[in-house]
This record gives sequence, structure tokens and C-alpha cells, in this order.
Amino acid sequence: MKLFANPTSPFVRIVRMALIEKGLNEAVETVFVDAWADDPAHLDANPAGRVPALVTGEGARLTEALLILRHLEDLRPEPAVFTGNAAALSCTGFAVGVFDAAVAVIIGRKSAPDFDAGMVGTKRYRTMREGLARLDAALPASGPFDLSAIAAVTALDYLVFRFPDQDWRGIAPRIAALRDTHADRPSVRETVPRG
Repeated sequence: MKLFANPTSPFVRIVRMALIEKGLNEAVETVFVDAWADDPAHLDANPAGRVPALVTGEGARLTEALLILRHLEDLRPEPAVFTGNAAALSCTGFAVGVFDAAVAVIIGRKSAPDFDAGMVGTKRYRTMREGLARLDAALPASGPFDLSAIAAVTALDYLVFRFPDQDWRGIAPRIAALRDTHADRPSVRETVPRG
């Protein structure tokens, strides 16, 4: 299998973390690409030019993080990333909404230097703050390191990485504690966003 990725994308990170958690990391060749460069091999894997994109051993192209995660669950059911309960899926949805809004701000800035202060930028910031607070309140105090935990850690780390002038850990003390508890976990440590 081949995974087209970059080292900062939160969507890539949840896939990379799951690969490590499932013991599949060694079975996947990770190719880091610049999603804006229109690399032909990357575009062959995903015509939209987004990451992550996974090319399976059979040649199927999977282009969205949650679909890739679903495929990984089929390949190796244990340990489970999708725990199947609605509360975990709800938390995962909040987390994905948070980092989706953050990515939208980063991309918006490429085309409009004043993006943050505009209508869409303001809404995205609200989504980041309120989504993170709601995720923090909803995240179980304990449980498996499943997709909800992976996505929560990813959301917090991405906000701290991209918007370091804000107190994200203060908004989400429970997620910060979860992140600190798992700081030495290989899936967390080896996938921290760098740019």
C-alpha cells in the first residue's frame, strides 16, 4: 500500500496514527507530497489533489481520511479504531469539524490575506473554539485509544501548531490531559505536525 501524505495535515495524521495503532505502519509506503504541486503520482491517486490518499495493494484509490480508516478497520479489525458507539462517533465528528475549520483558515489565507477577519474566517474561528469546547465536554474521562481519542489529540495539536498565539489547552483541559497522558505513545509521538 502507498499513502500520499504531508507532515502537517490533521486528516493525514489520523490515518497515520491508526496505521501505527493497528501495527500496519510497516505495510504502507508513506510518500510525503506538496498537495499544491500537482505531482502526477499523487493526482493519479486522488484527482482532487488532496491528502491523504491511499493506494491499496489491489490498486484501489481511497481518497478521504474516514474512508481510509474504514478500510484499515477491515484489514485489521483489532485493535478497533471504530468502537461502534454513538458517543465516540459524535466526539470524532466534533474533532474533525474543528480541524476542518482550521484547515479552511490556513487555505483561505492563501487567497485572501485578511481571511481571518472576514465572514467565513470569523465563522471558522468560532467553529474551532466552540467545537473544541464541546469536544472537551463530551470526551469520555477514560476509555480505549480509539478514533475519538485520536481525533481529539489531533485537533488540539493542530490548533496549537497552526495558531500558537491562542490558549487552546485552556479551552480543552480534558483533551490536554488526554494528550499529555499519551505523549509517549508511538502513534502520538511519531506523527506530531511539523512544518
